[in-house]
Amino acid sequence: MQAAQAAELSALWGAYKGYHNATIAYQTSPLWAHDFSHSTLDLSLEASLGQVTAPSGSPDHSLWHVGLTPFVRWWLTPQSGVEFGVGANAFSGTFLGYKRISTAYQFGDSIGAFHHFLHTPWTLGVRLTHYSNAEIKRPNPGQDYIQLRLSYGFL
Repeated sequence: MQAAQAAELSALWGAYKGYHNATIAYQTSPLWAHDFSHSTLDLSLEASLGQVTAPSGSPDHSLWHVGLTPFVRWWLTPQSGVEFGVGANAFSGTFLGYKRISTAYQFGDSIGAFHHFLHTPWTLGVRLTHYSNAEIKRPNPGQDYIQLRLSYGFL
């Protein structure tokens, strides 16, 4: 099975419990791929730049972040699949609203599902992303976002 594989430029927007995350990301075309009889597994790298925002009225209302995340994608059909990634992120500070995240270095874990629209460059997906410092330092409250992802693929 040959999946729809290309480099992608994505816009992601997510929210959870009053916090928001807006991100632009570039995902490489697959660095590695393996075709199974009815599916394909591949590995790509995603570089991201974004901003997380605390609920209005909070001090230290927003932080910038940059990240690098390897993603494994399992194409269940030539157009649809699931993805999982764990990467490194640097935030511009350690306070987001009233939340103290303790370290500017945060791991970002994402799991999602996506669909590439046939005969178009567009992919639509949803992700659950969790940022935390993995108990490097306390407190480690973590941040969760349910994100909508719209991507444009370059062949």
